[in-house]
Amino acid sequence: MQNNKKTFILLCLSVLWAATIFYLCTNPSNSLPKIGIPHFDKIAHFGVFFIQSVLLSLLFGFMKCKSYLKIIILSTILSFLYGGIIEVLQDNYFNRNGDFYDLLADTVGGFFGAIFFPTVFKLLNRIFRSSK
Repeated sequence: MQNNKKTFILLCLSVLWAATIFYLCTNPSNSLPKIGIPHFDKIAHFGVFFIQSVLLSLLFGFMKCKSYLKIIILSTILSFLYGGIIEVLQDNYFNRNGDFYDLLADTVGGFFGAIFFPTVFKLLNRIFRSSK
């Protein structure tokens, strides 16, 4: 697959995933399933932003961003900003409460997603090479 095609696919996946996060975070909390695990919402925030950060980091990698440190910083900052915007919107416009600890989970998930992106990158390369 050409790099431009990979970049376009990753951009589309990242935007779709960001829209999914927005949808999940702006729906009334009583419409979401109840899970009996303490602090499960923080785990969920970590997980969805981990995935978002992996997608963004892969995108930056395919866009030829050579610095792993820059990718980590950029992905973490974007996770913080997007998570912060969602928390502010929840507090002001949706029937939800913005939560500092949700934002913290978003940012930490984004950081770890960026840290683990090389592993995902190598795994995807193996999968695509073996499928040829």
